[in-house]
Amino acid sequence: MHLTRTARILATVMTLALLTACSSATDGQGRPPTRPSTGATSGDFPSSADTPTPSDATPSDSTPSTPAGSTDTGSPAPSKRLRSVSVTAPDGTGYLVDIWAERTDPTCTDHAYGQPVVDYLNAHACGGLHRLLATTTVDGRAVGLAISDLGFKGVDPQVYTTAGQFAVLVKQNGTGNIDDLMRSGSRLPAGPSAVPNPDVTTAQAQDDGVEIVDAWYLTGATESTDPALITMATSLFLQLN
Repeated sequence: MHLTRTARILATVMTLALLTACSSATDGQGRPPTRPSTGATSGDFPSSADTPTPSDATPSDSTPSTPAGSTDTGSPAPSKRLRSVSVTAPDGTGYLVDIWAERTDPTCTDHAYGQPVVDYLNAHACGGLHRLLATTTVDGRAVGLAISDLGFKGVDPQVYTTAGQFAVLVKQNGTGNIDDLMRSGSRLPAGPSAVPNPDVTTAQAQDDGVEIVDAWYLTGATESTDPALITMATSLFLQLN
């Protein structure tokens, strides 16, 4: 089983590298009351074998993000999507997801905020981090997505417990989260220049990995308990890597 997961991970990294070469170029449950300004298939979570493959040419994650609703757009909005993925939810609903920015890093703690989350990642070795920015449509409304996939090092079954506990932690109020790519300067083609507060946050664990999804409407307000966004976010689990 370990060899199969490793093969899938290597295939994911190779796909990201090919995409880069071909290119021309919530208050959510897991977030503190104010957002700080500093800074696939089953089992396809990053591992320590992954190497950084930024495909959006963003600045360092130490770049401060702008507050929600700011008119400062930072980097120019992208004019061309990296790729599109069609996902079908268990209830038969289809989502066409356009991916605009994508990045893989070998570390996690330096891309996290909130003391409880940072402390947890310092205490439990992370094998890598894969993040992306995307858009889709839910009930006729445009939606922004910030997705983070991370894998933990260890042996089963202990590492499965580690991943599961992290998913529970990041969904709690005030514990922190993983930096979304807009905090690094990336942008979506429309909507705010930072993930708004509130938004919808979901976190799901499988084996040694966790996927965190932040979702918000690109226009108008977002409720952190919006059922349509929650259904969509959970349906995307491991479908975009």
